[in-house]
Parts: sequence; C-alpha cells; structure tokens
Amino acid sequence: MLTAKKIVCPECRSKIIIDREAVEVAKKKARFSGIYSLAFHHEDHVLLVYIDESGDIRGIETTPLFKSDKPLFLKFDIVPVPNSRDKMPSLNKLSNEELAVLSRCDGETSAREIAEALGVSYGQVKAILEKLFSEKYLKELKEVVI
Repeated sequence: MLTAKKIVCPECRSKIIIDREAVEVAKKKARFSGIYSLAFHHEDHVLLVYIDESGDIRGIETTPLFKSDKPLFLKFDIVPVPNSRDKMPSLNKLSNEELAVLSRCDGETSAREIAEALGVSYGQVKAILEKLFSEKYLKELKEVVI
C-alpha cells in the first residue's frame, strides 16, 4: 500500500505532504504514459511533482504562476455578410426560417445575436448561415472574437 509522500518545494522551501489518495490516482494515470504530473498552486509559483507507475516521485520542479487579465481561451462567433441583392439567388427558394435569419444579416450582427433575437438555438442559426453561404445568399462568414 502506498503512503503519503513528503517533499520540499525547491523554490520556497515549504514542506508539502501529498496524500496517499493523490499518489494512488497519479500512479494509476501513469500506467498510460509511464509518468504523471501533479500540480500544486504554491504562492507565486506552481509546484510540479512527477510520479511514475510505481508511485515513486521521479522529479520535482517549479514554474512561475501565469497571471493574465486576458482570457486564455478566446470565444469566436460568426458575423454573416450578405451578398448584394442582385448577386443573390431568388428569395422564393428559402424557407421562412432561412428568410428570418437572412433578414437579420447586415454584416454587423453576429450569429449569436441573431439566435437570441429569433429565439432559436445557436446551432440552428449556424447551420442556416452555412447553407445560405453555400447557396450564395451570403458573401462571407466573418469570424470575430467576442
């Protein structure tokens, strides 16, 4: 049976105890790649402890804690840009839902805003926009960061 592991942070010299359950989980996950890392937020840095498939500590290192006011992940949306009316196929070919979506396309309103205004899901609006684009009702589907 595995026991808790006692280590000293190489950066701030604090003593840390990794409980038995955490070591056991790391040991099981290490079976897939040979090693698994546990990360501990530790003051102004992160302590990384590498544990192998036997539950033994293979290495310890620290890395600065990354802080940013900007998000790590960006959200994207689509802004549909309509074709000029003379370049569009006949509007008679479109369903009522497609017409409703197309009527909201002005080159500034996003797919998410169109979905909210029409009370339908974002996925439905996106599928309709892709169809309208493939059939040349839309000139462009601009990706924008929101």
